[in-house]
Amino acid sequence: MYDYMKALQRQFETNPWSIQELADEVNRTRKELSSRLAKEERKLLLRLVDLEDHLHGVATLHSFTCGYRLACGIHSEIAAEPMYSFAKEEEERACRRAQAQDENNSPDDTPNQ
Repeated sequence: MYDYMKALQRQFETNPWSIQELADEVNRTRKELSSRLAKEERKLLLRLVDLEDHLHGVATLHSFTCGYRLACGIHSEIAAEPMYSFAKEEEERACRRAQAQDENNSPDDTPNQ
C-alpha cells in the first residue's frame, strides 16, 4: 500500500515555484551555518537536516493519503445516491401537478337525472 500511495502521490504532486524558492533558501542557510561550525557540529547539523527531510516526506505522504481516503469516501457516498437530474425532477413535479388537477377535476358523486 505504501508504494502504491507513493506512486499515486507522485502522479498528482506539483512543485510550485514558491516551494522551490523556499527549499533553495533552506539549502543556502544550511550551507552557511555548516561553514561556520566545527566538524562534529556539522555532522549533527546534517543529521538534523536529514531527519527533518524524512519527517517532511512522511508528513507529506500522510497528508496525501488522508486526502485520498477522504476523496474515496466522498466518491462512495455520491455513488450510492442516484445522480441528480433536473429533467427528472421537472417530470416528477409535472406528474404531481397533473395528478392533483385530476383529483380536483374528478366527477362528483352526484345522482344521475
